[in-house]
Amino acid sequence: MEKISKATKEDSAFIRQLIWRVGINPLGLDWRRFVVAVHEHGVRIGCAQIKVHKDGSRELASVAVVHLYRHQGVASAMIRQILEDHNPPIYLTCRSSLVSFYERFGFLEISDPEIMPSYFRKVKRVFKRLEKRKWVEPLAVMVWNGE
Repeated sequence: MEKISKATKEDSAFIRQLIWRVGINPLGLDWRRFVVAVHEHGVRIGCAQIKVHKDGSRELASVAVVHLYRHQGVASAMIRQILEDHNPPIYLTCRSSLVSFYERFGFLEISDPEIMPSYFRKVKRVFKRLEKRKWVEPLAVMVWNGE
């Protein structure tokens, strides 16, 4: 079983390498905002963070698991720990194909841009243009209100 703990400076290189390896947004990777999953043998196997945006909204982001350990509950354990450690609301963006995964934790998709914090409205607007060109899978914005 893995242990989920707050990241330390020594986890910084692992976090950056894993984010690049899995191909997700490499911007804003401050190790102080991360949790890290460590396998019982002491090997780091996953990471996730809470980003705080200029508009004050907080985002569950950078959820990544080493390929060998995927589909074993590692991401779920990190998400549960983050939600336990932070008050709602917590937002996230994900590919539309992942909406059902995040719904298991109580996240709800937001379709009306008017009720999104400004950061997420901007991201959604940019992705809409890319989606029209079929360059990316549709983006979902979701919120967790602690329910």
